[in-house]
Amino acid sequence: MERQHWRLVFLGATLVVGCTGQVGGGATGSPGAAGSSGVNPGNPGAGGAGNTVGVGGAGSPSGAAGGIVTSTPPVCTPGIPGTSQITRLTNLQYERTIYDLLGVTAIDSAPVSSVLATSQAGGLTDLERSAYDTAATKIAAQVMASTTLRPNFLKCTLTGDGKQCLYDTITQFGRRAFRRPLAADDIARMRKLVDDGPMLTPTGTPTEIAELLLYGFLVSPSFLQRNELSEAQPAGTNQYTLSSHEIASRLSYMLWGSTPDPMLDQAADSGQLSTPAQIKTQAMRMVADPKARARISEFHREYLHITPNSPWNNVVKDTTMFAFFNPSIIPTLIKETEVFFDEIAFVKKGTFQDLLTSPVAYVNKALAPYYGLNAASFTDELKATTLDAAQRPGFLTRAGFLNAFAAGAYSNPIKRGAFVMKDVLGIDPGSPPPGVEMTPLPEASTTVNTNRKRFEALSALASNCMSCHVTYINPPGYALEAFNAAGLWQTTESFSGAPIDTSADVVVERIDGQNTMKHVNGPAELMAAIAASSAAQHQYAKKLVSFAFERNGNAADCGTVNTLATSIAAGNYPLLNVIADVAQADAFRTRAVE
Repeated sequence: MERQHWRLVFLGATLVVGCTGQVGGGATGSPGAAGSSGVNPGNPGAGGAGNTVGVGGAGSPSGAAGGIVTSTPPVCTPGIPGTSQITRLTNLQYERTIYDLLGVTAIDSAPVSSVLATSQAGGLTDLERSAYDTAATKIAAQVMASTTLRPNFLKCTLTGDGKQCLYDTITQFGRRAFRRPLAADDIARMRKLVDDGPMLTPTGTPTEIAELLLYGFLVSPSFLQRNELSEAQPAGTNQYTLSSHEIASRLSYMLWGSTPDPMLDQAADSGQLSTPAQIKTQAMRMVADPKARARISEFHREYLHITPNSPWNNVVKDTTMFAFFNPSIIPTLIKETEVFFDEIAFVKKGTFQDLLTSPVAYVNKALAPYYGLNAASFTDELKATTLDAAQRPGFLTRAGFLNAFAAGAYSNPIKRGAFVMKDVLGIDPGSPPPGVEMTPLPEASTTVNTNRKRFEALSALASNCMSCHVTYINPPGYALEAFNAAGLWQTTESFSGAPIDTSADVVVERIDGQNTMKHVNGPAELMAAIAASSAAQHQYAKKLVSFAFERNGNAADCGTVNTLATSIAAGNYPLLNVIADVAQADAFRTRAVE
């Protein structure tokens, strides 16, 4: 009871309400289990096993229905977006921070974040406040009960009344928990907690007081929030230069989704994070750390829209046509795509272009049939397998994408094409008209004897949709018609024996209302065209900047985006360098008044 009373006094006196994921530029989404940064681009739907399809299939973009919106701004006016000074940790950031500080991996055999309320933007609710209290209580008890975990909090031995050890712990552990040296009032408040500990704990033992002290750190606003309170303001501006400790926090949560490590803390304490070169040194060190792999995987999942309710997780196939399909394969289809991106970025030190041109797949015996390979040649483990480069370059020719963006019995060039156009090239075809997804696909006939011709006939049914489909959406999907609904290579149509036509005129750029077209014959030429497209390079950079800064495509970030896109365009710039270079932006070292 005493502890509950102390908690209310402590929180009521000090807790500033923060906003989860709100770092300026507009409202963000709700970060989820996959560590979403709040960017909410909408998910294209996948066709099911039935005979109706979506004519649009481009998700819920920001543009008006039927309008073409380019993500490449005709005029760039770089600036420093207004940002919040007080950003609360997302649940995943909280979980990772607890692990890096204390080594705690679970609470009551469940993930640490499972104790917390659902992350959301806005002020701190009573439910969220109570959840933080519960988590802190359980974590503090677990740490103090474990001889393995306790040294992560206490670097000294509790002797006598334990006060000297606990005073030392306040400054030592507090430095890491608050991600900055403690101010005098921080120390005074925590020391008072130690001094009053005998009255606030059941029996007043040093161990109980230590547990209460750890609890106090974990419910403190300086732990729960990533505050940016520096008042260093260049004359005549509405901008503030971040302190070294604020930069360290930005860097660690951008690249690791967690708290700074001792090396980054040391750099911040010694003022070695004040120049772009110093920040670059730390960023390059950090992207080589295993913690960066998980964070960058989160970005690539967001880039691909791999979310729990996306087409990637709702694959359905006609098992009379594809007897090898089983819903249990879905996680493996996703995992292969994730491994593909991870291997290119971290193992091969590859480039953006490699994502579109690499013929290497990661195959096991369950995936082998999707590539027309002999399952007996594989085990349960994913194995790097070089495929035919003329057929299978890049992630858009992998089984995961091809199965997700297809119907149960046939490919879906609208779904595939809409994803390529909107999400890879950044040319937004707008939202489809309501109810159009239920339009029946025309039946095959002696003249309509290929899947492509059926979709051409479908697109012609709605005159107000036809222009967008013929010019933008369908062509990249037609170039992928060499892959059937399960992603198997095909040269003739299964139901008619007619030859597959994979030629198409694809829009690869749209700037100032003007299209740049590229004629392609099949997937290999499509992938090469996308790899060379400045629109695709710009889109990747734009999504990366939005993810890194945890804001939804602020126009003032265009200078940073353009700089990264220029580096990507060179064709020899490793993805890890691109990711580290986000921290070179002026907006990374500076905040503006929101």
